[in-house]
Amino acid sequence: MRAIVRGVSDSFEKALASYFGTGPTNVDEAKVQHSAYISKLEELGLSVNFLNSDSNYPDCCFVEDHAVIAGNSALITNAGHDSRLGEKAVVQEALEKDLELEFMPSEARMDGGDVLQFGNKFLVGHSSRTNKKGIESLKKFVTSRGFSLHVVKVPKESLHLISICTSPMPGVLLAPEGWFDSSDFPDNSEIIWVPTREAYGANVLPFGKNVIIAEGYATVREKLEEKGLILHSLDMSQFRAADGSLTCLSLLYE
Repeated sequence: MRAIVRGVSDSFEKALASYFGTGPTNVDEAKVQHSAYISKLEELGLSVNFLNSDSNYPDCCFVEDHAVIAGNSALITNAGHDSRLGEKAVVQEALEKDLELEFMPSEARMDGGDVLQFGNKFLVGHSSRTNKKGIESLKKFVTSRGFSLHVVKVPKESLHLISICTSPMPGVLLAPEGWFDSSDFPDNSEIIWVPTREAYGANVLPFGKNVIIAEGYATVREKLEEKGLILHSLDMSQFRAADGSLTCLSLLYE
């Protein structure tokens, strides 16, 4: 598996933040945490393509938001916040070497952090960053490749869907109880509920039995260990302060 990552900008302290934090406080610490993240990906066998940061874009390390990947194709998104639109050119250039690219119309807006592949479905969050035109564009992209689309309303407490809902293993979702209920998700989904105080910890990054988790979320750890998963915890404090999570920091594809 391959991963695209992008360096932490020297202007990272200006990153957008209004949900889990009020903004990063230490760029050097963020860079150390980012290096540990890359090292963990490599330890788990991924081939990592590192893209240089750009001080014009404080949020540029969050590469996930600029594409949705299905098989050997990628849909290049139009980020939901205008300040981030210029970030995608470098990501697009990296992806076009390996994947067929499609593009959203200009009126469609979407952050990749609102999209989760879940078996033969894609879940998409309708959020402040992803509009109806973006969802329509995504639906066309995934259904033409044999997937279905399931729309989830993102609660007001979260920036993105997968900020607080991911799939640690096939057929299983991890989500905060009280911000969602089972009717929000596809039928027959197994849902591991965690308390809302650990909502941030519901963002995990799985690679088979190995799952990367954010440090400091005891209930998340306990419930995933009960599933027999091998957990790898990372300090994500500076990225949490910028409303970023584990999945935000990479684009993954075969």
